Amino acid sequence: MDASRYAALFLTESREQLAACGRALLDWERDPAAPEPVVALFRAIHTFKGMAAAMGFANLTELAHRTETALARFRDAPATGREHAEVFFRVVDALEQGVEPAVAGQDGALDFSTLLAELGRIEGATGAATPAAAAGEEEPAPAHLSRGGRLVRVTINPAATLRGARAFLALRKAEALGTISGVKPPAAAFEQDVFDGVFSFRIQSSASDADIAAAIRSAGDVAQVEIEQPEAARAAVGAGGRGRQIRVDLRRLDALMKQVAELVVARGRLLELAEASGSPELQAVAGRIARLTGDLHGEVVQARLTPVWQVFDRFPRMVRDLARQLGKRVRFEIEGEDIELDRAILDELGEPVLHLLRNAVDHGIERPEVRTRRGKPAEGLIRLVATRERDTVLIRVTDDGAGIDRRHVLERARRARLVPPGTRELGDEELLQVLARPGFSTAETVTEVSGRGMGMEAVLARVRGLGGTLEFSTTVGEGSSFGLRLPMTLAIVPALVAEVGGERYAIPTARVAETVEFHPARVVAGEDGERLQLRDELVPAVRLRERLGARGPRPAGRMPAVIVEVGERRGALVVDALVGQQDIVVEPFEAPRGMLPCVSGATILGDGVPALILDPAALV
Repeated sequence: MDASRYAALFLTESREQLAACGRALLDWERDPAAPEPVVALFRAIHTFKGMAAAMGFANLTELAHRTETALARFRDAPATGREHAEVFFRVVDALEQGVEPAVAGQDGALDFSTLLAELGRIEGATGAATPAAAAGEEEPAPAHLSRGGRLVRVTINPAATLRGARAFLALRKAEALGTISGVKPPAAAFEQDVFDGVFSFRIQSSASDADIAAAIRSAGDVAQVEIEQPEAARAAVGAGGRGRQIRVDLRRLDALMKQVAELVVARGRLLELAEASGSPELQAVAGRIARLTGDLHGEVVQARLTPVWQVFDRFPRMVRDLARQLGKRVRFEIEGEDIELDRAILDELGEPVLHLLRNAVDHGIERPEVRTRRGKPAEGLIRLVATRERDTVLIRVTDDGAGIDRRHVLERARRARLVPPGTRELGDEELLQVLARPGFSTAETVTEVSGRGMGMEAVLARVRGLGGTLEFSTTVGEGSSFGLRLPMTLAIVPALVAEVGGERYAIPTARVAETVEFHPARVVAGEDGERLQLRDELVPAVRLRERLGARGPRPAGRMPAVIVEVGERRGALVVDALVGQQDIVVEPFEAPRGMLPCVSGATILGDGVPALILDPAALV
């Protein structure tokens, strides 16, 4: 068998199963008496074992099989396994670390002897029998499922070289659409040489027959799918369901996005030429091409969007291990895992969020005895929440810990000469700027976790590099909150083009609330600069001509102001003129030395003229 053909598929599927193992273990540790986490862990390990066996990875298969055997004794009495949970955590770690070496042909070099010995001691503690699935018996379905659902019969192509692996994958595809029960023969039989590729199961799902059959066939080498639906279920199941899905190499999507970006630039130029030509026919064709290009861009962006859980999934285990290392008790909650971001942004998001979570555990959450003295629950709370706001996504990390003592930070900042001598207090923005200075840390000693004063600076740099902003608030004794506000996609963004001193600048419309006339009679001077009276609110006014050092001719009439919003902050950017709105392609940008921090990137406008992209967060 040429297992290399299935290596990428095995890597992807095995990682999903091992991630499910990690979630189940954390749930089990939180509620040792609940049977559901043990059942979920058992199923994920069983599926992983089947895939590893089909690939011929003997050592991975043996470790997974022995883990099944050890888990069997806890399915009926899950609380008795609490003292052994750490062993299963190490098993999952070992399986994760062994997947890539096994695919690279090094399965024989994997040594799991220590873990196998520990699992053997767990097995021998009560003389537990081998699990039914491993013994070849059918796994009993829950009573409320065994009599319901549609009956599905699947036949794998007899000529397939890996019938068992295909059967496992077909079953996994079906599991993504609903609840599976009554598998015949049991999944363990798929590993045997005598398996003929024919199996059946019941599925409870809202997906249509066609979608279920399509999902199963997407596993490959499926010769036939037959679905029988009970009369009672036929009326209840709608025709809707999930769309068909395939896996696409990310490099293809990257290349496609680059081509679409070039097409967007060309579209802008075509529209300008069509408008200048005065030809109705050319304008009509240009308008149609513009609409088609917009639709194509939207589809490519949607194809690149990825749910944030693919990054968030690794954080619960990290928080749990770090809290144990520091002697703290932490409850970690995640919300908004289905919120989607561009894959390019998501790949860069892990490191800054990881640092914020480590800071929350190390600096934020107090030790249990300290929390108790302060009248708090002994267990601290850290929340990681993703929310969609207009064309941006907000990733917020909050904790109910000690918060940050502004006076203590101010004293250290004065000694380090990081603030003006007369500074008496630090607002949220000023405090964040101090915390993000390289080398500045609130920790008294340097540890393996923190204390070198480089983390917050790296977070701020990474977030701004992604075109986002960092929001912050803290209250002593109550906790802190960090918010990463990011664009949904980086490659193409809608922008408002403004002119200042004869040069054009792009302002992302995701930050633009409205545009108004900058009337001098509405300007109020204050100690901290000018403010514009906007209805019943005074907002800071920033004259871009002065801020950017523009030297071009001044406009004769009144100037417009762009009202921008950054989190809860608002400001008015005063420009010479508004040129219009267009989609811009964010080009790679290496800022030269001395470039103002309010410039976040560069673009090529529709007429081929380059323009700088302004960052409202750095201006207001």
